[in-house]
Amino acid sequence: MSRFENTDDLIGGILEGQVPRQVRLFAAQGLLPIPREDLLRLQVMLSSDPDEQLAEEAKASVHEIDAEALVEWVKTYALEPMVLDLLIRVREENEVWAQVAKHAHVSDETLRVLAKNGGAVVQDIVITNQVRIFGCLEILEDLRGNSRVSESVLRRIHEFETEFIQKAIEAADDADDGENPSIEDALVALRHIGAHIPELERLPYQRSDDAGVREAVENAGGQQSTFARLVKMNIKEKVVCALKGSREERAILINSRNRLVVRGVLSSPKLSDSEIEKFAGLRTVDAEVLRVIHRNPRWMRRYQVVWQLVSNPKTPVELGIRLVNRLNIRDLKRIATSRNVNPVIRRQAQNFAERRR
Repeated sequence: MSRFENTDDLIGGILEGQVPRQVRLFAAQGLLPIPREDLLRLQVMLSSDPDEQLAEEAKASVHEIDAEALVEWVKTYALEPMVLDLLIRVREENEVWAQVAKHAHVSDETLRVLAKNGGAVVQDIVITNQVRIFGCLEILEDLRGNSRVSESVLRRIHEFETEFIQKAIEAADDADDGENPSIEDALVALRHIGAHIPELERLPYQRSDDAGVREAVENAGGQQSTFARLVKMNIKEKVVCALKGSREERAILINSRNRLVVRGVLSSPKLSDSEIEKFAGLRTVDAEVLRVIHRNPRWMRRYQVVWQLVSNPKTPVELGIRLVNRLNIRDLKRIATSRNVNPVIRRQAQNFAERRR
């Protein structure tokens, strides 16, 4: 180790290829005479090395380590985010993933992988970490998209979203009414009313790939500054904008594939009945938007909302069937001959129209 002053320098030299390949191979095989905890960290990092043979040797070495020993290692040492991320790709045991999920240095990207693919124990750890979820709301969608997500976690996701939206509404009411909503102002207000949020400068403001908003922008040509600004927002910013923003902004954000953003739009104190009528007829929105509209008694007292829901091919059939009998005879005939609605709803409209003749 004469070329290197300490173990960290040696590890850096190995990772950067500054030593003979045989030395790197010894490290991957666990034959390098350095402290065990440092050797394991090095092997995990070598598991993604471009040298395929070396990477396979490193993976094999990491696989030989007892899961309990790995858990203790993760629990004890201040590992870098990259090491934690690579570890879950080499070892997939629930106990290892659970300990990584608890680690203070785990990145949002790694947490999202764990949320989307982890078992029940990992899901519970992730959903109870409110600080990290406030920092990266995309984690909620990853949990919801987990093929093994439990009913209890789904319930807690819903509870978290409901609480967040309620507090965000209160925060939006307290914040100033500038033209552009400030996520910083809203989060400060949220902290004042009891939300557990880390310091703003430490929040990882990651951009999200919200396909629904992106499509709305593309369909409109993406020329206006409003579109350009919305497409660059992360989830937190979109939620605050949904609550505080303009009619134009709500018309775009209602197309979001993120339920928290959509609930922000539908919870906005600025939302008008005419907007709800328009939303009810949109074919670009998620079906959950139409379900939320259907559950609101005040909105459903408006005939135009009922008509839009029944005539919208995106409306779930079970909802449309309940609403058909509320249509007047003229609109029943329109639905009965429409090729845009589900055949079940069309037949029911035909039956009601015949009875009223």
